[in-house]
Amino acid sequence: MTRPKTDGSELSQLATLVSGACTGDVKVFGVTHNSKTVQVDDLYVALLGANNHGIDFLDEAIANGAVAVASDSRGVEIAKQKGIPTIELSNPREDMAKLAAEVYGHPERKLTLTGVTGTNGKTTTTHILRSIFLDAKKHVGVIGTLGTYLDEEHLPGARTTPESTDLYATLAVMAERGIKDVFMEVSSHALALNRVSGIKFDVAIFTNLTQDHLDFHGSMENYFAAKALLFTPEFSKQAIICTDDEWGIKLAAQVKIPVITIGTNGNWKTSQPNSSSNGVTTQLIEIQNSDSISLSVNMLGSYNATNAACALAASQILGLPIAASLESLKNVRSIPGRLEKVTIDSPGIAIVDYAHTPDAVATVLTVIKDANPNRVITVIGCGGDRDSLKRPLMGKVAAQLSDVVIITDDNPRSEDPAAIRKSVIDGTKNGPAQVFEVSDRREAISQALKLAETGDVIAVLGKGHESGQEISGKVFPFDDRVVVREESKNV
Repeated sequence: MTRPKTDGSELSQLATLVSGACTGDVKVFGVTHNSKTVQVDDLYVALLGANNHGIDFLDEAIANGAVAVASDSRGVEIAKQKGIPTIELSNPREDMAKLAAEVYGHPERKLTLTGVTGTNGKTTTTHILRSIFLDAKKHVGVIGTLGTYLDEEHLPGARTTPESTDLYATLAVMAERGIKDVFMEVSSHALALNRVSGIKFDVAIFTNLTQDHLDFHGSMENYFAAKALLFTPEFSKQAIICTDDEWGIKLAAQVKIPVITIGTNGNWKTSQPNSSSNGVTTQLIEIQNSDSISLSVNMLGSYNATNAACALAASQILGLPIAASLESLKNVRSIPGRLEKVTIDSPGIAIVDYAHTPDAVATVLTVIKDANPNRVITVIGCGGDRDSLKRPLMGKVAAQLSDVVIITDDNPRSEDPAAIRKSVIDGTKNGPAQVFEVSDRREAISQALKLAETGDVIAVLGKGHESGQEISGKVFPFDDRVVVREESKNV
């Protein structure tokens, strides 16, 4: 990520923001938590992580140009032994965000920020908003699962919501380039780990909540509580909440900021969704105390019509005419890895999607079945080192909504791939689908393509836009869309 230019900040002044004891003084021009991305004259924030402490990488940070360290008492003590100026932090993650905001000149105050959270739909909603605002000739930034967008420029990213040091640097670059409107995915991890601390969103959008990330949160109630933080006065001015699930209803009932509810019983009451064979979904919206509107979006699935309705409401709050935004929705720019049709040289239709939760798998396969294909052939796996409870549920849904299911590897990470596959297969046992296990993902895709006949749909689910596969700590090049195209030539 390109860094913004800064005027520099005195370490002693930064220390007053976090009530931290300061030893030595120096001027810093950037801040990072990653020793590998340290630049000359940076403040290095050494955090305690799940497996390591950032202070263990202090020598690398100094070699790369760090001139000061901010850390907990242990980190500060080690840094002092190196003779480097320090700030001691009492709440390291929250304090890190304060330091980053100050070093990068508080870019959050110069931008109009919209945050989108929910299990599914975050990426789609932010990119619908991007498309609407680009059509309106606005300068637009997006931060999320697909990386960072600065108007038409795309930069890859490592996580849905960056750590606060990277986030504030990115926002500062956006402000520096004249971007005004920023649409950002806000994950539950980001809220729980203070990545967005200090940011107040002009609009916050809630899409839905379904099972995911229970390895981190422990329960759906904790998962919901993390998401709900975004809809407090500390973080947002205005809420848009989809109330088509129990969690949206619960959230709408407890928020203390102005709210628009969207759904079958919302202030924006949605009804009559209909997807046509030409890839367009329509939906009627009755707006409380206003005229009814007919929404059309060039995406399949009623859920995408609802995502579009949330984006439409946000665009109106942010000052765009609703009529112009409705026109933009008819031609939303394509979103990588979201119901993405891949052109193939063999029979059937291939679709790649990021669906990696039980609800997302059910939603995508239902949309595909609604188009009345001959058969649905699904390639699916589950990621390692993530919520293990959802694995049999994903297998169950796939087996219920497909004619053929091929269980394969996703991103096994540090886990035994065979154990992950077994868990998914266990969920398929009572479904009507024919089930195969093919460990190698390329071979699984190849088999699906070879099984397909004219009129069939091959759905490759789980990785979507991703360009790598993580196995035993290494990331190997792998893009489902590329592999589907390549293997179709061999059928």
